[in-house]
Amino acid sequence: MRRRALAAVLGTLTLVGGLAGTVLVAGPAAAHDYVVSTTPKADSTVDAAVPTVDVTFDDVVLDPQHDGSTTVLQVTDAAGTHFESSCPAVSGRTISVPTALGGAGAYTVTWRIVSADGHPVSGTFGFDYRPAAGVPTSAGQAASPCGGSTAQAGAATSTVTNGSSSVSPGVVVGIVGVVVLLAAAVVVLVTLRARRSLDRADGAEQDGSADGDGSDGGGPADEPRR
Repeated sequence: MRRRALAAVLGTLTLVGGLAGTVLVAGPAAAHDYVVSTTPKADSTVDAAVPTVDVTFDDVVLDPQHDGSTTVLQVTDAAGTHFESSCPAVSGRTISVPTALGGAGAYTVTWRIVSADGHPVSGTFGFDYRPAAGVPTSAGQAASPCGGSTAQAGAATSTVTNGSSSVSPGVVVGIVGVVVLLAAAVVVLVTLRARRSLDRADGAEQDGSADGDGSDGGGPADEPRR
């Protein structure tokens, strides 16, 4: 009985430890850089000229090649025409690109960076451009002036809404905390059950020993009186 109870405790501890370890390992991997602000703001309507588009993250943007080739920042309209006028620049936590927008309409900003954890991250956000009369417009270009592939290739993606990422490290920390609390609760419950089983087993053994020591014959028979 004791062996079964101890085996149950050890098995539960192993299972819970493995689950918690998996979540803790997966947590850092999910905590890539995320967007904290954009210019223009995501899903906003802009009526003034937009000389640059900026994306700011919660942590530094890496440039492992030291030539900006790992950073992509593209601005396109519904037809796929590009309106960024040069390659993007990286400054700490912010990437930016000069732009010359065309006519009124919806524009999409597509970005790709190397996160502070060394992993590529990419995403998109949009804004509506409604320039006032007399604001200069550009015809745009069929391809990005920097060339290269699209920002989405081979990177974790996210969609920005109102200037914030859809994935936050706080969510990861919350999940890890819940798993740890549940693991602790399971360990306590299993330990209590195992302890009760051991107590019952000990009680049964003691009762059996007491029954075996006694006998119906009692001690030696009384000698008859003379």
